[in-house]
Amino acid sequence: MRTATHRIRLIASAALLATALSTGAAATAAPHPPAPAAVSAAAPAAAAQSSWPTVKPGQRGVDVTTVQLLLTARGHATKADGVYGSGTAAKVKAFQKAQRLTADGIVGPRTWARLVTTLKAGAKGAAVTALQHQLTANGHTVKADGAFGPATTTKVKAFQKAHRLTADGIAGTRTWAALVRGGGNGGGSGKPGGGGKLSDAQAAAKLKAAGISRVSSGNCTDRNRKNCTSLQGIRVGTVNGVVSLKKKSGCKVTVTGGTETGHAGGTYSHWNGYKVDISRTSCVTNYIQGHAKKHHKRRDGAWVWRVTSGGKTVVDYADERWANHWDITYY
Repeated sequence: MRTATHRIRLIASAALLATALSTGAAATAAPHPPAPAAVSAAAPAAAAQSSWPTVKPGQRGVDVTTVQLLLTARGHATKADGVYGSGTAAKVKAFQKAQRLTADGIVGPRTWARLVTTLKAGAKGAAVTALQHQLTANGHTVKADGAFGPATTTKVKAFQKAHRLTADGIAGTRTWAALVRGGGNGGGSGKPGGGGKLSDAQAAAKLKAAGISRVSSGNCTDRNRKNCTSLQGIRVGTVNGVVSLKKKSGCKVTVTGGTETGHAGGTYSHWNGYKVDISRTSCVTNYIQGHAKKHHKRRDGAWVWRVTSGGKTVVDYADERWANHWDITYY
């Protein structure tokens, strides 16, 4: 009996040991709870921290068109007419509600972060069309056909390079943020106010083609006369910036001051082609104040609204209310 009992105890002990070892092995082999949930939750938060403009009812322009196309791409079909009316507001609110965001109809950082989507070569659809509109508005003209082909890849890389982003041709969060933030960066040198200089005729032709007019109290273009509005010697990037402002805002833009004498001196001056004055309309003012940050007051009392990229100043909009115009500097 003792021998039989002893054998039973040995068998029971072996079984218990095997069970313990099996449980331990399973615990060791099982992966830790995956962190994807934390990662996916952090991604929108990181995107929301990027610098985005605010788009809201009453506004017009390419940023509104972009919102409309991205809404369509996200399953909330919206007419892409560039006008933020009641229909667009309703779609934005529906999207925000579906994303558990504050449904206020205002497209701010958190809504932008959920709207944009990473795009690369081979992609097709409304989101690609939105990307192409933004590239063109930022001076990197490309056909808005909704197909992410070689031409779009080239333009995305050129834009990224100009904005000191990784030039991989993939439109991710940082690229989208830089695009909709704008600043009028054209191609070429990668500096909004940089690049070569234009003759008065060349600059006038580019502005006219974009639907931008020019006026002067003296009805003249001689840069050596204070009452003229001259474009002689204006920088390519400055003209690209004004064209971008027109396209992105959807506002009527009229140049009232260029490179003529009579303005303040300095490196980034009118005379050197870095500055331009445009009429102070309510449409232009609303756009600037909605897409730039109020920064500081100049000695002459003008408040400066600033756009930055990569920690550097890209554009300064000085509100010269007394002269009824915006004094814009493209660095």
